Formats: sequence, structure tokens, C-alpha cells
Amino acid sequence: MEKILIKNVTVINADETLYAQDILITNGIIEEMDEGISAQADKVINGEGLYAFPGFCDLHSHLRDPGLTYKEDILSGACSAAAGGFTTICCMPNTKPVVDSAETVAYIIEKAKKTGLARVLPVAAITCGMAGKELTDFSLLKNAGAVAFSDDGLPVQDDEVILQAMKTAKELGVLLMLHEEDLQNRGGGVANAGENAEKAGLPGISAAIEDSMTARDLYYAQKLDARIHICHVSTEGSVELVRRAKKNGVKVTCETGPHYISLTDEEILSKNANTKVNPPLREEKDKEAVVAGIADGTIDVIATDHAPHSEEEKAVDFEKAPFGLIGFETAFSLAVTNLFKAGKVELQGIARLMSKTPCEIIGVDGGVLKKNARADIAICDVEEKYTYQKEHIVSKAKNSPFLGRELFGKVVYTIAGGKIIYG
Repeated sequence: MEKILIKNVTVINADETLYAQDILITNGIIEEMDEGISAQADKVINGEGLYAFPGFCDLHSHLRDPGLTYKEDILSGACSAAAGGFTTICCMPNTKPVVDSAETVAYIIEKAKKTGLARVLPVAAITCGMAGKELTDFSLLKNAGAVAFSDDGLPVQDDEVILQAMKTAKELGVLLMLHEEDLQNRGGGVANAGENAEKAGLPGISAAIEDSMTARDLYYAQKLDARIHICHVSTEGSVELVRRAKKNGVKVTCETGPHYISLTDEEILSKNANTKVNPPLREEKDKEAVVAGIADGTIDVIATDHAPHSEEEKAVDFEKAPFGLIGFETAFSLAVTNLFKAGKVELQGIARLMSKTPCEIIGVDGGVLKKNARADIAICDVEEKYTYQKEHIVSKAKNSPFLGRELFGKVVYTIAGGKIIYG
């Protein structure tokens, strides 16, 4: 493994900023981090004017592998993640077959290792086949390498099943990542219920569909003293529910997506299917509430919910198109543009939201740059302004609503385990 020396970079950790630092990487580890390091290296990176963040960790992505690899696969997804500064990615279980067996967990882990790129950590299903009826074997799947459990894309609708899942997860010390959506009352909604859905002639999904299930799961988590993580918070109501729950001592963490701090349901007026996502883009007040939740620590993590689809699948009427957008390659830029440049969080906050806290939540090493730490680093230019174009996209999929938009913040190099995987 080559020895890498990064010169004169500004190091951004969640709890400190260190200026004019040199970082010497040997055998995948930060051997030294200080000013004025003089050492022989195979590769020297001039970090002047650049910022070194701990490699980003995405708690929530879809790699579509096994079974749906025309959309994305583990290699293409890991390449896309590397282009976005991610050195660790957790992939959701709604594949074909569903990740509900030790064999499928092992398949993902082994295929990911062969890519030699970002760490890919499988999230296993809570219920067999994600059918919401019978719990998977949490112990078996944990031992196979699953880092958490989720039926993401579907809620665990049955109260008795979610209660049993929480009890079992608590006993085994594993994390439940919960998709909050009351499917029984959602109907055929495809966009946020409100004025813009009415203007566009689209059936709506009310905020209550998310809020009611968030409230249920927070209540049960409090009752059982269980630990839960709430996926893709998008509404003012859910932010407030989590805020109150945390004040009451509930063991809850949560995430939001970069799109919920960047866009509102006004986007659906274009009928561009790339703006169709679940939960849907919400109103301005919801976006403001999500940003406020990030600023005050209610929301712990920014996770991409990278959800690739083929261009053919998205090139249909809005109502018929699948939900989802790609997110690896724009997540950092959206955080810089809509949080840092907007004066809502400092760069240290981005290191907390995208590096330190997600690593802590799933219990993996990473999330901090220091001597003897794993050399996972995203070297970024926070001042670079660019227009995001289709030809920039590394992912197999192109379903981004941010095409043609001006963004700040570019990943220049990504280093994972001491190896340059992007740049």
C-alpha cells in the first residue's frame, strides 16, 4: 500500500478545526498528523486551500444488488459513493432477493471487498421478505455481518411485530432503522398533499402519514426503553416529535436527506419524475423545520437515501414513475450550499452530520481524523462553484433533480483505508 502525504490542508473534525496540517498515511492508518511533516511518500497531495473531512459515512443507501443491477450494482454504487467523499456506506435490504438470509449478507460483503473501494455494510430486513409478518433471525444476520435492521421502503405496519422487533433488537444490542409511513391510510398518493399537488393534479401524501407512525414508534421505544433510528425525516411534525422524545430520554436518533434541506414540493409542478421521492418533498415550513432540527441537534445525520432507477423507469408520467433519486455525488455539495453557505451550520457541523455521528450510530471506526486512526478522508474544496451536469454522474443511474443547478463544494480526493479511491 502506497504511503501518502497530504500537505497544508485544513482538517475539519466534528469538534475542532486544525489549520495548515500535514497528514502522513502509512498502511491504511494516519501515522502522523501535524504541521511541517517531512517524510518520503509515494504520493504527495497539495492540500493548500482544501479541507480534509473524515471520510463520509452514509447510513442509508440502495445499491440494488442483488437482483436489480440494471439500476446500480455494488461496484457502480461504490464508485459513485467515492466520488461523493463516502468511505462507508450502509445499503438497504429491498433487493431481489431481500437481504433476509446470511447468504445474501455474505454475498454483499464479499462483492464489496472485491471492489476495493468504500466499506459497504449490509442492513438486513426486519421481517422475512419485508412482508411485515415474521421477524428475521436477527442473531444469525448480525453474526453474518449485518450492521442494522430495516424494512426501508415499507413500514413495519403491525403493532405486535414492531414491538417484538424492538424487544429482540434490545436483547441483542442491534439497531432498528425505521421507515415511518402509514400505508393503510396513504392510498395512491405520489406527492406531498397540499396546494402544489392540487395544482399539478397529483394525489397527495399528507404529513400525517409520516407523523403518525413516527409518534407510534417513539411511544413504543419509550415504553420498552428500546433504541431506534428514524429514517428520512421530512416533516415539521416529525422533527418536533423527535425533539420532544429526546428531551424525554427516548433512545432515538434520526436522519434527513440532502433533498429535504434543498427542495420543496414546488418542484413537482414541473412533473419531473426525478423530483418524485418517498417521503415526498414537503412545504417550505417543513424544509425550514428540518434545517432548524439539524442546527439544534434534533436531527443527527444527513443520509443520502441514494435510490437509483434507470432512465427508462423515470421517463414516464409522474404518477407511474418509481420513487427515488440518486444522492451520493451531491450530498456534500448540498450540505455546503444549503447549510454552510446559508449560515446554518459550520463545517464542523458537516463533519458531525456526515462522518462522526453516523459512524457512532452503527458502531464502526471512523468519523475522526487523528494519529493512529483509520485513514478515511474526504479532501474537499468548499469554495468551488459548479453546475451539476449529467456527464458528471458516476452512478449508473441519472435520476437527480439537481441537474443543471449551481452548487458549492466539490470533493477533490477520497481516501479509504489509506487508498485513493477517487481523485
